Amino acid sequence: MKSLVLAATLISCLAFAAEPAADAKPADNAMAGWKPKHVTKKDQKGIDQLYKEMDEIWKKGDLEAAAAHHDFPIFMLTDNAAGVTSGGEWNKEMYMQAMKPAMEGMPKDMKISHKFKVSWVTDSIAFVEETNTMTPPKGKSDTWTSASVLVLKDGKWMFKGGAEGGWGDMMPEKKAEAAPAAQPAKTAETKQPAGSTPTNTATKK
Repeated sequence: MKSLVLAATLISCLAFAAEPAADAKPADNAMAGWKPKHVTKKDQKGIDQLYKEMDEIWKKGDLEAAAAHHDFPIFMLTDNAAGVTSGGEWNKEMYMQAMKPAMEGMPKDMKISHKFKVSWVTDSIAFVEETNTMTPPKGKSDTWTSASVLVLKDGKWMFKGGAEGGWGDMMPEKKAEAAPAAQPAKTAETKQPAGSTPTNTATKK
């Protein structure tokens, strides 16, 4: 997706099988009701437009507009320095919380360029391999690969998930829920000596 963005992806394959008839043979019901779809239209212009808009949005620092280009919930995937992968489903609130520091911390004089290669699964699902290059004002350029899953929704391409390495060490750790505070044991009431005034009772005049 974008540089400094946890770009992230996982596609789950779900099998929807019809309930077999009582007298049907198992072989007759294998993959019942499913037919492979073939790509009939490669909407390169639509995907080009999505990436162009996202480039402009990140330059402006408009996080709400960036979120509007995602079809929530999305699936984000990354790993840490040790190569341990992690990922999960994000809603809009989680996306906003994670992306806000990245967008606010983006140096204004940082030069970033992207090249991407699209692989269509169907007319409305596409995988994108992204080659990103980041050049600071002083120093060497860095180039890395990320990937995104796009879906066509209401005539517009949107991000449905993404993968980008190296963010695992920066993700906030989930804090364990604190155990309920122990309640103090009840103690037997202490009787006041005869003629004395209880400490919590006002003395009558």
